[in-house]
Amino acid sequence: MVKHHLRRAAKVLARATGVSLTAGAAAGFYFYHTEPGVERAARFWCHAVPILAHYRLEKWRAQDEEDAEKRYAKLHEQHAPDVRRAIEDLRGMFVKVAQVFSVRPEAVPEAIRIELRKLQDNAPPAKWDAVKMTIERDLGGALEDIFERIDREPLGAASIGQAHLVQWHGQDVVLKVKYPDSDSMMKADFWCLETLLWLMGNHDAVKIASLLRKQFEGELDYSQEARNLGEAYEAFSSSPEFSSRVAVPRPIPELTHGNVIGMTYLPGPKLETVLRARLEALGMNMKGRSFEDMLKMRQGQNLDGMEVSSFAPAPPSSLHESWALRCGRALASVFGMDALLWVVRSCADARLRLHSLASRSSVPEMATPETIDLASALQLLLDIHGFQLFFCPFINCDPHPGNILLLPDGRIGLIDFGQCKRLTDDQRIAFAELFSALTAAPAALDASHDADERIASAFTAMGVLSRDSQRRFLAMMPRLMFSRLQPQWFEKGYLKEVFAGDRVEKFPPDVFMVYRASMLLRGLCLTMQHNLSVADAWGSYATRWLQANALAASK
Repeated sequence: MVKHHLRRAAKVLARATGVSLTAGAAAGFYFYHTEPGVERAARFWCHAVPILAHYRLEKWRAQDEEDAEKRYAKLHEQHAPDVRRAIEDLRGMFVKVAQVFSVRPEAVPEAIRIELRKLQDNAPPAKWDAVKMTIERDLGGALEDIFERIDREPLGAASIGQAHLVQWHGQDVVLKVKYPDSDSMMKADFWCLETLLWLMGNHDAVKIASLLRKQFEGELDYSQEARNLGEAYEAFSSSPEFSSRVAVPRPIPELTHGNVIGMTYLPGPKLETVLRARLEALGMNMKGRSFEDMLKMRQGQNLDGMEVSSFAPAPPSSLHESWALRCGRALASVFGMDALLWVVRSCADARLRLHSLASRSSVPEMATPETIDLASALQLLLDIHGFQLFFCPFINCDPHPGNILLLPDGRIGLIDFGQCKRLTDDQRIAFAELFSALTAAPAALDASHDADERIASAFTAMGVLSRDSQRRFLAMMPRLMFSRLQPQWFEKGYLKEVFAGDRVEKFPPDVFMVYRASMLLRGLCLTMQHNLSVADAWGSYATRWLQANALAASK
């Protein structure tokens, strides 16, 4: 009797298990094909599990810590291309996160960082039906009832949304539309990434990923971006210094709701378009990269100082230097960095004029590589962001040339305020004191002990910590981040010696975001053969802010 009941119970349990497995498989199949986040998570782990398993296997096989480190070094070299290919397959937020990790040596091995720098941040536009559905749902009506015309071809596309030109009440306006699945995909992406980093025991990378998640969550908040846009419009339109030189789209409340932001249209080509034409006319092959990707590759500034040259992104640990770098270093040491850049820029301009005469284009553009005053435009961009840092509610930390327009009336247009950083008065005071120290102190090799001490103290007061707190290291880092490049820095072995004895342990998010803006701006200047100092440009605004806020600065 007991055996009979046991057999019956076993059959019931088997049937229940079969039903559960079938239902689970069916549910998994359904969610895989209907939920983008689930599908992306599955693809992520298909890439990640073999790599993770290989690391775990080598850790198990290692005889001691030293042996494990040697095995890990080989694995980093072996799997670095696999990591890059996985990110290229997944795209989206993984590309943006990887580009940040590519300059975080305290969290990511060098072999993998080198591969991550090859990533390109370009995104295909979404299907029109999904975009149309989002606009009609959030604005509460059919497109033909709201607009006289709408261009299906987007003005631009990014990882979380795209922009379309429409006609509304007889005027051209822009609709920025977030993709319907952006939120779920971002949550899935970061859950997978943070889980993988935790499984690998990389706690530094987990902290960075967590901070990035919070940053990108803010970028997905279109209501906050609309507020940012409105505040930027008010700040620049009311500024006597910038109102006649800078334009920001005016937000349109009637067309702003949910995943849609409406704003006035600014005519004119992107600075990226003009600069790309300039470089291609000079014979430089962009190889399909966006200008932002190229700036990051040329800047090549890693926070441990091991790759600090904007001219030479190759690691100085390499045994062989290119002949161009050796010649450039020699010429810079003889004639000076600025003189060398002037020669290169003059030759480039001459070649560009010859190219223009040869092409004889019959269709004039509003701004061309020949007509734009690059020096004035670059200086104005530096001034704009210094003004934002100290006199606006926030600083836009994504000033790449795709977000900058050249208007027909000569003004510069600013678009895309998704990646902004709001600073407290204490944080502004810290930046002001750092820029004051940088502009007052020499940047040459013979910088005084007192100058280095002042810069290092200002830098650590911002919350930056290094392993050994070496004064020379902590003084050189902000110089590399914000100052004009000096020819002495390119003397063979100098920077490698400075950074060999210390490394960054803590780098606050506010400092990193402002540094990101500086990196893009200075990379843009150097790409156009202008060696401008971010510290000098922003230091004047720091001084004015300190004078206007003497009470806050004295606390």
